[in-house]
Order: sequence, then C-alpha cells, then structure tokens
Amino acid sequence: MKQFQGKTPNRLATALLTALLAAPALATIPEGVTVRSIEGADAISSWSHLDNQRVLLNVDEKNTYLLTLKHQCHGLAWAQNVTVTMSNNTIWAGFDEIQADGLACPIHSIQKIDPNDL
Repeated sequence: MKQFQGKTPNRLATALLTALLAAPALATIPEGVTVRSIEGADAISSWSHLDNQRVLLNVDEKNTYLLTLKHQCHGLAWAQNVTVTMSNNTIWAGFDEIQADGLACPIHSIQKIDPNDL
C-alpha cells in the first residue's frame, strides 16, 4: 500500500492543476486510453482529487493517469491519510482501491492521459 504524503507539488502537477482549474468544467479532461493497470506505481510523484469520483495520478513526467472510482468518495478532499492498494508495484482497475482516512474507494477504471493534452 502506498501512502500519499499530501499533495506533493512539482512542475508537472502544478501545470496539470492549473490547466484543470482554468477549464470551464472538470468534465473537459481529455479522454485517455483505457488501461487495466499502472505499473511502477510505487513511484507516484503526485496526485490530485478532481472531484469525489476522479483522481489524477502522476507517476513521472510522462505518465499521468485518471482513476475513476466505483462510487463517490466524499472524504477524499479533506482526508488526512490517503493510500492506494497495489500488488507488486501495480495498481489494478477493478481490484485495488484508494483509501481516504480508512474509507475504501474501489477503482473502477484507469485511463492514461497524455500530459500534453491537458
């Protein structure tokens, strides 16, 4: 299980958040390529909750993923401890979950997003 230490700022994450916040609605995130898993997930550099059902993960400057949760995860915005389950450094859609202060939020789907499209 990987624990996020708050929202770690870096240039890519700042650029992604700036682009998302400047958009008229969060629904304008470009559609990515659906993938089954995220390999090398122990190297997550930053994360951002977009709303109660979507999380943006940056593994490095070239690998950005949009995780859509199976249901609303209302504590995500203000949780003190956010973790993600994984197996062998891999996060799997339909198997793993994000946990916000102990509240389990199963991952429904994962899309790889091209950072240049944001």
